[in-house]
Amino acid sequence: MKHAATLPAAKARAARCLAALGLLLGMQAGHAAGYPDHAITWVVPYPPGGSTDVIARNLAQAMGPILGQSIVVENKAGAGGQTAMTYVARAAPDGYTLLVSDASVATAPSLYPSMPFDPAKDLQAVALFVTVPHLLVVNPALKANSLKDLIALTEKEPGKINFSSGGVGSPLHLAGEALRLETGLKWTHIPYKGAGPALMAVVSGEAQVATPSLPAALPQVQAGKLRALAVTSPRRIALLPDVPTAAELGYPKATVFGWVGLHAPAGTPAPVIQALNAAAAKALKDPGLMERLKSQGAENAYSDSAGYGKLVAEEAARWKRVVQEAGIKPE
Repeated sequence: MKHAATLPAAKARAARCLAALGLLLGMQAGHAAGYPDHAITWVVPYPPGGSTDVIARNLAQAMGPILGQSIVVENKAGAGGQTAMTYVARAAPDGYTLLVSDASVATAPSLYPSMPFDPAKDLQAVALFVTVPHLLVVNPALKANSLKDLIALTEKEPGKINFSSGGVGSPLHLAGEALRLETGLKWTHIPYKGAGPALMAVVSGEAQVATPSLPAALPQVQAGKLRALAVTSPRRIALLPDVPTAAELGYPKATVFGWVGLHAPAGTPAPVIQALNAAAAKALKDPGLMERLKSQGAENAYSDSAGYGKLVAEEAARWKRVVQEAGIKPE
């Protein structure tokens, strides 16, 4: 009798739970439908002034009017991008705190296995904006006018040529390691505190080789302060049409490119993701924005949430192999 008496009560509780869930889902749907109704924050994982930051600010300026709200860019540098990624992963999944994401979302899991969150589970791809090629550059005083020359030089004097990077596990470091593993280059890795100092080390002759992103290196190459031997993008770039790709030179596995996109906390409603996608797609059709991005060495590579998520997963698997083969251990 006791069991029979409690059955209706159990059904009533279940009904109340379902009603509450329905109300919550309805509130979320209503909130997403009115998105955005106040300013959005984009978190950049690097200091102001770098290529990721500059690209993000250009996109924010273009997408804000499309969304009808201002987009505020905040810089939270540190721990190889983990500071910014952790901050966004723990934010409310409402579309108002977003991560300006780059290759670090793919490389961090291999470099930092004890992170306080899982990028694949706690962050959700929103949209890919642009790709950014890397260059293989040398100090002009170095007797190497081609990648073939550089390989021969490092074989003749292994370890005597310094390769500079923005730190262990940084994009510059990983691009160089991918190239080294593919070509057999023999050099001494010298990590610096950031991409800027690493690049200036090659300009000054303190180091001889680097693999910086195109936006960072282009002014120095154009001024003759650096010599570009190869570009690691899938195809030649319009700004340096005479510089061959690594693939053209016989090293397709050395193809490396950076990117800039957007991630949200996992669980962000689909209508919010769709609104951001639509704004990104529309912004990247603006000729003025594209001209500014091209002048910075970035190429339009728009992809929606599914496409961007697939890219990150593929790159994460690739960089895991590179990290393991190169024996890279973060400092």
